[in-house]
Amino acid sequence: MNTGSLATRTIRGTLWTGSAFVLQILTTLVFYSVLAIDDMGLFEWSLFVVMLLALLCDLGLGSALVQKRDAGDGHFDTAFWVCLLTGAVVTLGVQWQIDWVCEWLAGPDAAGMRPILSGMMWIVPFAAVSGVFRARLQRDLRWSAMASAEIASSAAHAISAFGLLAANFGILSAVYSAVVREAVLLLGLALTGRWRPGLGVSRASLQLILSFGLNLTGSRCINYLNSNLARIIIYNTLGPLALGYYGFAYRLTLMPLVRISTIITRVFFPTFSAIQQDDALLRRVYVKSTQAVALAYWPALTAVIVFAPQIIDVVLEEGSPALWPLRLLAVATLIKAVGASVGSIFLAKGRASWALYWSLFSIVVLVPTLWLGVNHWGLIGACVVIAATAILFLLLSQYLANRLITLSFGTYLGALIRPSLLALWVGAVSWIAQAWLPQAPMAGAIAAAAIVAVAGLSGLRLLAWDLCLGMWKSARGRD
Repeated sequence: MNTGSLATRTIRGTLWTGSAFVLQILTTLVFYSVLAIDDMGLFEWSLFVVMLLALLCDLGLGSALVQKRDAGDGHFDTAFWVCLLTGAVVTLGVQWQIDWVCEWLAGPDAAGMRPILSGMMWIVPFAAVSGVFRARLQRDLRWSAMASAEIASSAAHAISAFGLLAANFGILSAVYSAVVREAVLLLGLALTGRWRPGLGVSRASLQLILSFGLNLTGSRCINYLNSNLARIIIYNTLGPLALGYYGFAYRLTLMPLVRISTIITRVFFPTFSAIQQDDALLRRVYVKSTQAVALAYWPALTAVIVFAPQIIDVVLEEGSPALWPLRLLAVATLIKAVGASVGSIFLAKGRASWALYWSLFSIVVLVPTLWLGVNHWGLIGACVVIAATAILFLLLSQYLANRLITLSFGTYLGALIRPSLLALWVGAVSWIAQAWLPQAPMAGAIAAAAIVAVAGLSGLRLLAWDLCLGMWKSARGRD
């Protein structure tokens, strides 16, 4: 398998599977501009709970089916029924005790949380089995088919969201449209995957995939807690209003990274797994992929830092509490972005346990530092901690990945020189042009977007045009 073929599949996969995310971001921004910020705080809190349960019910079996190259239809059948049963039992259990669960999770806000959490729990059974269908597509590197399902689900999410908002469903518009999105995604994956589960369940099949899956589930759940520790501490210390402002900043910075990281894992993990024994080829593909992520992400994040006031003025009526959280989380995301594919290296090399141990280490560091930050400096303190620990985590996790594939830090850092120069160029142009922006919020935001587009394109032409041409050829399969 040559580098060009892998680069083509990897770049195409990232573009295809990430193409629906812009629509989701725009829909979320509409919710934040229309709905009360404290209601969105309760929605964010409920979403955290539901997605954690969905991760648990998935059991990591989808990823195990990708990593275990000898897994056959019997393993897929077993994984489907086990995940479906787990998801159904957890959903019905929470619905049965919904009042107690909301009282335990939300205390004085339990009455407001009850309809939100009750509605969103129906996401869990859909999400639990989606991973099995997705694994069929991942194993064959069928990114366009996966993207078709993602795009259809995002369109269904937007259409149902706007329709429910127009019908005055309030915060339940966000709830029900999220369930619609997950249901349409499952249907799309099932149709494009051209596979239907059989009725057989095999204990031997489950044993082959469960060990890897449980290690991965442990790692994913702890990673999810790591990513959302700030939400837990902010909600319990400062309440739903502060969580609403944090959720807004998170969704524009770290949330896209989380989604991109998921896309990267879906795309890079099977690609890396296919060449796991060829370290030289794996190094080249990994460095090229990391460089592509930095080129795409760093200029945009730099623009968010500069134009944060204009972004906030367009969406929030009273957005000043979100200004510095947005900027600080953008800094944290800039650092985290280039480490997004480290987990794929761990998994491709069969080191799911490393991912678990790393997650445990991260949570040990984050719990006390976030608690101190929130209790002493409030919302801004939490964001400062997230940005500061991002540096530590990147250095350590990259060291471990480099050991696995014998990659030098010099080679790794050398690939990031031109993305760094591009980000500095976009930041400098944006900062200079900021003084001439129109005062009207929408006009200022449109002008800022135009400035970023011009700065980004001119910077690419000056600093990284050959890299862009190479990636474009790879995406078109011409390298």
